[in-house]
Amino acid sequence: MIISIILYLFFNIWPIIYSIYVAFTDANNNNIVVSPRLIELLKERENITSTLESRREEIIMFLKKIDETSIDLINLLRDYLSYINSSSPQNISITKINDMINRIGSKALDLSTMVTMPGYYLNYYPEIENNASDAVSRINTFRSEVSTYLLFAVSIDQEKLSRIREISHKYLDPAIKDLTNMLSSLKTLETDYSAFIKGVVKNIDEEIDKLTLHFIGLENFRKLFTEAPFPYAIYKTILFVIISVPLKMIFGVTVAFLFSSPLVVGRKVFRGLLIIPWALPILLTVTTWRTLYDPSSGPFALFFTKLLDRPFSIYNNEWDAFIVYNIVEMWLAYPFIMTVTMGAISSIPRELIEASYIDGAGVLTRFIRISLPLTIRPIAFAAIMTTGASLQAFMIPLLINGGGPAAMIYFPDTKPALGNTNDFILLYAYRQAYYYYNYGLSAAAYLVAVMILLIYALLWYYYFYKRGGGS
Repeated sequence: MIISIILYLFFNIWPIIYSIYVAFTDANNNNIVVSPRLIELLKERENITSTLESRREEIIMFLKKIDETSIDLINLLRDYLSYINSSSPQNISITKINDMINRIGSKALDLSTMVTMPGYYLNYYPEIENNASDAVSRINTFRSEVSTYLLFAVSIDQEKLSRIREISHKYLDPAIKDLTNMLSSLKTLETDYSAFIKGVVKNIDEEIDKLTLHFIGLENFRKLFTEAPFPYAIYKTILFVIISVPLKMIFGVTVAFLFSSPLVVGRKVFRGLLIIPWALPILLTVTTWRTLYDPSSGPFALFFTKLLDRPFSIYNNEWDAFIVYNIVEMWLAYPFIMTVTMGAISSIPRELIEASYIDGAGVLTRFIRISLPLTIRPIAFAAIMTTGASLQAFMIPLLINGGGPAAMIYFPDTKPALGNTNDFILLYAYRQAYYYYNYGLSAAAYLVAVMILLIYALLWYYYFYKRGGGS
């Protein structure tokens, strides 16, 4: 028994607690659950880190070897540039130039081989690999152009020497700069091996970070209330409640009193027919209403187009769609109000009604003095229930036109942003979760909706129970 209670509480309370927690995180499609990829990356990171730690001395020695090779290459380049700059056509040697170029090429090849050697993870450091690659590429281009220029040359005149100097400086000055930058990065890694390890696993850490759920405090709530779409959704929800609830109540109560009168012939049949909207699936009902208000062929849309002398469109006009929401909500909710009210009317003592007839009270007097006072509490209960339902409105705007049309939304003291002009609170939260996969933002919006409903419930309890003496 105890185990059953514990399991029941766990499976009912845990989802609620987790949903509240998600509202304070950056939950999205990548990190809402622990993915196999995250586990794989964590293991990969651990393996690479342990491997690098075990090979610390070997890798540091290898980095120093690259350092020495780079310095040798820089010295060869500077010696070559010094030689051609200080030489004249009379004392310059083509043989020596070719020999220096070959030594430079050999050293550049050594450097390229070392930097790209597998197992030393230098490919994770673009500032090393890219600088080395750029330097070697420039050196190879220099060797090719100078060798081609000196091909079959027996001697070098002043014009050729100037050309050789131009080609050499064009490629070797940037190459020396690239190698100097690479040396600076190498020195850092040689003296701070932990930085080297962090650099190797940097990309893995970034991917792990994307797949990890982070606690971000009130950031989701700050975003909700600093951008216009969510405050506008709250405004539209409250406006919907203010308009739809009176419509539902007036229509439902009127129908209930009308078809409770013995003067109406066939009232039982009408009662059965009037309850049909309550029995039909909401998907079928709302889809039918959407068809009736379709701008191109819907009879109601065409009627309103002629009546208003402008196109009536639930897809292009914000307030046209909003009007339809209220009409559909009234249609779906009035059977509940009608049923509650009819039940209350049937409980009125028949003696009171008969006495009012004897006293000569008219229909309006009987309604105000007898019927309404005796049914007001059930009607108030129906109003409270339907108000709560309207605060949670979701399916109607979703099925009519998806909460559209989309447009730039403006709201006082918030940042304008693109959104759906007829989003209600729950629809906004649904869209964030299932359209944009912003589960944290969605959970925060749902939590705001829960807080609004909680405030409403507390006010209802206070005014109808505390102030009413608990009756």
